[in-house]
Amino acid sequence: MPGYDSYGYDALPYDPYGRAPRQEPYARETDRRNADLVALRSAYRVLRRVSTLTALGSFVLYVLLSCFAPDLMGSAIAGEVSLGMALGVFQLVVTFAAILWYGRSARRSVDPLARLVRERAAASTRNAGVAR
Repeated sequence: MPGYDSYGYDALPYDPYGRAPRQEPYARETDRRNADLVALRSAYRVLRRVSTLTALGSFVLYVLLSCFAPDLMGSAIAGEVSLGMALGVFQLVVTFAAILWYGRSARRSVDPLARLVRERAAASTRNAGVAR
C-alpha cells in the first residue's frame, strides 16, 4: 500500500533531491549504536565541563578578588611577592593542570569509546555492503 503525505497524495519512494531511499539499519543495531553515542557524548560532556569550569572558576575567583579585595591582593606574602602575584602564577598552574588532566582523561575515557563507535560504524558499513 503506498504511503500518503498530509495532503492525501502518494508519498514518493525516493528522496525529493533525487537520491535513493535511505535504508534503515536493523532496530537492534541502531539501539546499540545510539547507546554507544550517548555514552560517548556523556563522557565528553563531563570531561569538557570539569576542565572548563576548573580553569574558568579559578580565573573568575582571581578577578573577583582583584575587584573586591584589592587590599588583600596587594598584601605581601614573601618579601616583594604579593598575594595577587602569587595567585596570578597559580592561575597559570591551574590552567596547565586542567589541560593536562583533560588530555589524560580523554585518552582514558573518551578515546576508547570513540574507537568503539568508529569500529562498529565501519563494521556495519562493511556488513551493509555500502561503498565508502
